[in-house]
Amino acid sequence: MKRLYNKYRHFILYVLIGTIATAVDMFIFFLLSDVVGLYYLIANAISVCIGIFTSFELNSRFNFKKTNYRTRRLISFTAVCLLGMAVGSLLLALFYTQIGLPKYIAKIASVVLAGILQYLFNKNITFKK
Repeated sequence: MKRLYNKYRHFILYVLIGTIATAVDMFIFFLLSDVVGLYYLIANAISVCIGIFTSFELNSRFNFKKTNYRTRRLISFTAVCLLGMAVGSLLLALFYTQIGLPKYIAKIASVVLAGILQYLFNKNITFKK
């Protein structure tokens, strides 16, 4: 079991950190839109940025342990996240409207596939040795 964990350690931590960052994003979105009363699209833009930054910080410090070239890595990480969001949206539209999967199944499938793509890009580009 330990050998299996060591083999997939980065991916497991990436998923865990992504879950934490998503929870932060959702919480900030809730605070800004429902508590503060900020327009939902502005609240979303702010919460997504905070979620991306949270994910970057946790991945750079605890997962990939790369704290050098911070600005370059943050720009790369953000670009990968935005690319992942675009790919996820395209996959969602494809799965839901073209293939006819139920909406939430399509959403889960698009998040999983886009997340794997993001992991591969971030592991091999953003946090490369």
